[in-house]
Amino acid sequence: MKILFLGRDNRYDILIDNLKNKYDIYCLGYGYRKDVKIGDISNINNYDIIVLPMSGFKNNKVDIFRLPSNFFDDFKGIIYTGFKGNLKGNVISFLSDNDIVLENTKITVDGIIDKISNYNINNVCILGYGNIGSILYDKIKDKYTVYVGVNKKVDIKHTFKTDNYIDMEKIFLNSDIIINTVPSHIIPKYILEKINCYFLDVASYPYAINKEDINNYSFKYELYSQIPSKYDPKRAGKILLKKF
Repeated sequence: MKILFLGRDNRYDILIDNLKNKYDIYCLGYGYRKDVKIGDISNINNYDIIVLPMSGFKNNKVDIFRLPSNFFDDFKGIIYTGFKGNLKGNVISFLSDNDIVLENTKITVDGIIDKISNYNINNVCILGYGNIGSILYDKIKDKYTVYVGVNKKVDIKHTFKTDNYIDMEKIFLNSDIIINTVPSHIIPKYILEKINCYFLDVASYPYAINKEDINNYSFKYELYSQIPSKYDPKRAGKILLKKF
């Protein structure tokens, strides 16, 4: 069986290491690897499986490769990726596997905790109480005073509704760090203008703030995305192996 890894993803090195002794592995975008063959996309139907980065095929690009919008439409094999987007055919999303999502969330939370451990922090505000927010809260609630912004009532301490801007402003101004997990612009501009703490954004697009607006504010803002591939790609890659 021929497998093409098209586009770079740090998590996939562990996949390649484990699969190269079983299958015929080809890579494009992994120029530093001399232990696998260089792929060729002139006829993608030469492959049985194509593995795209977790970001998938977005804006006619796979990683650094710009391709026609219909490039994969006639592919007869299996495509593995994270975000399916508009991909057609037999597409398997790693992110449709609940076990993989949970393990990636745990790695994400560990990466966040490791990053904030270098700061002098007492009061933490987490925006969102979904997969990331809930696990993060459970792991740090005994170390810090943690406030959580929610859109519906949950049975934990120190919560506030994200549409209650009076509470939001008060808590933000009392926080040493704000960790945003909500992929939406839910913070009013007048509150953003008053923030003076560290703002760590771990949400997916469109994030908490428009990129072009960040320089309008005085607080330290950091976008920390694709955490599993940055913080612990080997651990994240081992989780993906089960799909093969």
